Amino acid sequence: MGVPSLGCSCRVCTSKDPRDNRLRPSLLLSRNGQHVVIDTTPDFRQQALRVGLQRLDAVLFTHAHADHIFGFDDIRPFNMRQKTALPIFANAETFDVLRGAFSYVFDGKPKVSTVPLVEIHHVNGPIELLGTTITPIPLIHGDLNVLGFRFGNAAYLTDFSAVPESSIALLEGLDELILDALRDTPHPMHQTVDQALKLIDRLKPRRAWFTHIAHELPHVETNERLRSLGYPHVQLGYDGLELEVEVEDTSRTAPIRVFSSPAAWHAYYTPLNRGSVLAIGNFDGIHLGHQEILRDVARRAALSGDVATALTFEPAPLKVLRPDSAPKRLSTNDQRTAWFRVVGLESAVVQAFTLDLSRLSPEEFVQQILVDQLRVRALLVGENFRFGHKQAGDATSLKKLGERFAFEVIVVPPVVYRGEIVSSTLLRREIADGDVSHAGRLLGRPFVLTGSVVSGEGIGHRFTVPTLNLQPEQELLPAPGVYITRTLLDGETRSRRSVTNIGMRPTFSGTSLTVETHLLDAPKEFETKRIEIRFWKRLREEKKFSSPEELREQIARDIAGAHQFFSRLRRFRTAREASLPTFRR
Repeated sequence: MGVPSLGCSCRVCTSKDPRDNRLRPSLLLSRNGQHVVIDTTPDFRQQALRVGLQRLDAVLFTHAHADHIFGFDDIRPFNMRQKTALPIFANAETFDVLRGAFSYVFDGKPKVSTVPLVEIHHVNGPIELLGTTITPIPLIHGDLNVLGFRFGNAAYLTDFSAVPESSIALLEGLDELILDALRDTPHPMHQTVDQALKLIDRLKPRRAWFTHIAHELPHVETNERLRSLGYPHVQLGYDGLELEVEVEDTSRTAPIRVFSSPAAWHAYYTPLNRGSVLAIGNFDGIHLGHQEILRDVARRAALSGDVATALTFEPAPLKVLRPDSAPKRLSTNDQRTAWFRVVGLESAVVQAFTLDLSRLSPEEFVQQILVDQLRVRALLVGENFRFGHKQAGDATSLKKLGERFAFEVIVVPPVVYRGEIVSSTLLRREIADGDVSHAGRLLGRPFVLTGSVVSGEGIGHRFTVPTLNLQPEQELLPAPGVYITRTLLDGETRSRRSVTNIGMRPTFSGTSLTVETHLLDAPKEFETKRIEIRFWKRLREEKKFSSPEELREQIARDIAGAHQFFSRLRRFRTAREASLPTFRR
């Protein structure tokens, strides 16, 4: 029922502690700019507004009780914005109830108004979402079969009274466990606090959080009781609890075919009698606006059976046409290809951009490249898309050409984040200014520099702290300064906490710009030829110190600040206070 409960004047329902105000339990999983919700409670709209949810990629249901499904109708704005059906995942019993409670969604009758548009997926095994595997956990909720879900090293088990023995093996090795603990007195369909603690004793997660908590359990008093019972790692969760979770990045192994020209694409797919659902652009950085278009491409291709394809150019057109004014690149070809894979594309065409190509008229470009070579069935572009000689073509002329050559043109509106249109220009400005936190929000992940490790002058080892020196492959670097980062070593799958300095090393009269990263949890002995640095937050500007000793003292403060940041990130905080995307691999 949520807390406070209607008409109740108990001390919890009248408490002024915000942690005693509890909406119906649901979960938001966010990764790589994608978002999945577990259960659409009657409070779903309020929860989505509170966290500023801009898009939704799927909904998973644990079961069909009213407090877990009655916000289902509120997915409609995402349908209208994203112009696509939303995948929903549930067991057969849940779909039976959804069809009854929301018959207007499933009856197939013509509608005079908008209704939720969904793709039904019956849960019969692991689910591939967010570039990782989400594992359903069968549970018992009184006499009802319900589901929990495991994602990486965390699991969410709300509303259950028993865990089948076959499900125990699916819950081993957890760092974070969120589980039902309704109250102290027995309930036929929920766990008591004592039963939840016994399950925790058996599963031994690193931390555990109680959810679906009734008003019999005051927040502060219950947490103090858990500590006194020897469970300092167990706490009552509350609205806005945010956790950082390790997951396996299965998207890295998803197949994608990369072609050097539209002709090569044509030679491969024409014998298979397949056309393309296509997006065209530079896709520099693959920010949230790019992701909106590319995911729509992948969804439409999945429905039509065509090939989800991106057409991009190397070098960027402005590098050829106006090299003096061409912006610095945010990403490499390898990064773009990796992100095409993440958003679900099947193929990418990296077309060499030449002066001859630039001289094609809009009509010639469409007929020769898109129709004759890429067999386009549907083309998705942004509102400001321009093409052809002297950029004479725009979205309006493209639609006319689509009618002429029998392919659909879908103009995708821009993504707006906190009042700003997400664009590569905005992203470059934020990175150049050193605001990597805001850049991360525009990307849906941290900004990344990649490259080879090169030999430095040994100053860090002699005077301050040991560092790895990066020769970055990207053209645009964050503003000089000290940053909280995570660094991925070549051959490892988990990034390490780090502090990174970008600058001239003025204390030592440096004359060249360097990128140096210090690992906070470096292995005792290691060798790496390449690294990937992920930027989370700027600590300070670069400055000249009067001596190496003064610089060492400041570096110690920087390291302490980074440790404090990561510790705070690992603890719960309200979603309102969140300033960075929780992205790790």
